[in-house]
Amino acid sequence: LEFERKLNLNMIKQFFFLLLFFCILQFHSQKLVYKSNGNILNNENQQLSPDQVRKLLKDNQKSLANYNAGRLKKTIGNVLIVSGSVFLVVGTFSYALSGLDAGMDPEYDGDNYRNIPKAIALVGLAELLISIPVKIGFSKKIENVVTDYNNQNDTGYNKPKLDFITNSNGIGLRLTLN
Repeated sequence: LEFERKLNLNMIKQFFFLLLFFCILQFHSQKLVYKSNGNILNNENQQLSPDQVRKLLKDNQKSLANYNAGRLKKTIGNVLIVSGSVFLVVGTFSYALSGLDAGMDPEYDGDNYRNIPKAIALVGLAELLISIPVKIGFSKKIENVVTDYNNQNDTGYNKPKLDFITNSNGIGLRLTLN
């Protein structure tokens, strides 16, 4: 009777450690999810900061370089959008206001003064148009990094499969490594 109790206790310990091993293995195989605007989420749908993503990618220099390039593109795209919008609005209003000045001052040479706001507005429009492919390019780069990271984790080790089996001889667990 004591032997059976020790055997059952030993089996419970083994089962517990096997379960703990698979929980740790599952925790280690973290998947990343890309959301819009460069946001990367982990398994629990918590947003990861860029520094946390860089820590995850530290072992793969190619993915880390692509991620950093994507983040740089995001920054450049944001600067182009903001400055382009400001230049476009300021240039357009200055151009409109310079036309009002022409009617008040007879010695005002409106053509020369109206060229500067027009140029500012055109620069702003050009920056806005350039920012579109830059913003699209950054999101594709970061999305590719997330895909590569998830594929690397899938092929980095064999994914074990644990099945609960019952038959006429009893119950048990089957571990499949493929």
